[in-house]
Amino acid sequence: MTGNLRRRAPRAATEQWPGKYLIDDDQSSGWRECIVLDLSNLGVGLESVDEVHPAPIGQSIQVEVDMGDSASIHLRLAGVVRNLGPGKAGRTRIGVEFTGLSEREEAVLKTMEYLNIRW
Repeated sequence: MTGNLRRRAPRAATEQWPGKYLIDDDQSSGWRECIVLDLSNLGVGLESVDEVHPAPIGQSIQVEVDMGDSASIHLRLAGVVRNLGPGKAGRTRIGVEFTGLSEREEAVLKTMEYLNIRW
C-alpha cells in the first residue's frame, strides 16, 4: 500500500478490541491472541500478545475480531503483513493491508467509516 493511500484512509480507534490472528504460512503455531488497535477500510493495526517469530512481513494473515459489548459483529479479515514495530509493554505491533475482502466485509468497513463508528 502506498503511503498516500494509507494517509487517505480514515482510521477508527478501537478501544483495544481483543482478537486473534493466524499467519497462513505458519499454521503450526495456530491462532495467536492480539489486541486490535485501529481499523480502516484498507487495513488494521494490531499488537501481538505473544512474540512474533519469524518476522512475517509479506506473509498472508487472517485476523478475527468480535466488536461491540455483546460481540454482535464478528469479522474475519484477510490481508498481508506490511510492517512490524515495537508496541506497548514489549508487544509487537503488526500492520496489515487487507486483500481479497468479501463484499460483506467491505460493506461493514465502509459503513463503519461512514458512521464514524468507535466502540
